[in-house]
Amino acid sequence: MRDDVFVSYWNERGTKKDGPLSVGFAVYDDRHHFGPELGIGHVLGARFSEPVLLVKTAWGGKSLMKDFRPPSAAGDTGPFYTQMLTGYRAALTAIEKDFPALAKHTPHLDGVIWFQGWNDGCDDKAAAEYEQNLVHLIRDLRAEFADPTLPFVVGETGNIDNQVLRDAQKNGCAHQDVANGTRFVATRQFLRKPEDSPNKGHGHHWFGNGESYLRIGDALGRAAAELVEARAVATKAK
Repeated sequence: MRDDVFVSYWNERGTKKDGPLSVGFAVYDDRHHFGPELGIGHVLGARFSEPVLLVKTAWGGKSLMKDFRPPSAAGDTGPFYTQMLTGYRAALTAIEKDFPALAKHTPHLDGVIWFQGWNDGCDDKAAAEYEQNLVHLIRDLRAEFADPTLPFVVGETGNIDNQVLRDAQKNGCAHQDVANGTRFVATRQFLRKPEDSPNKGHGHHWFGNGESYLRIGDALGRAAAELVEARAVATKAK
């Protein structure tokens, strides 16, 4: 448990979890599950002197094509795109109450980490559209926060055998409209065999392998830290 990194998370069961970074910030109510936030938080806490607040928004079974569909993509805006923003703003409003240690600090959004894609990878049409939908997502969130170079990290859905989807995630990050300040993080190398993992039937959850989640979080956190630091250097040089 860290005293310089905090997590705010409303899970899909309706349970609100707030507190110092540790295990337990997952959809389950117990204290022995965790996601990539654990590795992310340890990296960011070690790299920066300011305290860090991670606002986690995660719901199972959701696609970028439908549930998180960004406003500038054709069609209806996904309800979970809206809910994601609502949750973020609610967390900021409740900082003084939920995180007394942060009450004297002014919050500043330094980046977005996007780690999603399994459901899109199970649908050929969604996988084919993922690259453009990802570009819309990055562009729309930067517009939402009036920050055209907001650091944006995209983690590969490395646990799915869908090369179309994984290529789309990589290519979307390299698109000329959003490439500045965006980083793609490969994760396929962190996938472990089912027989070496706690839950052989949960390939969509990396077979419940804690090592996988820790290494993914570490890689995502390092990418985010590098983007934040690079932007700070560029801003100072102007």
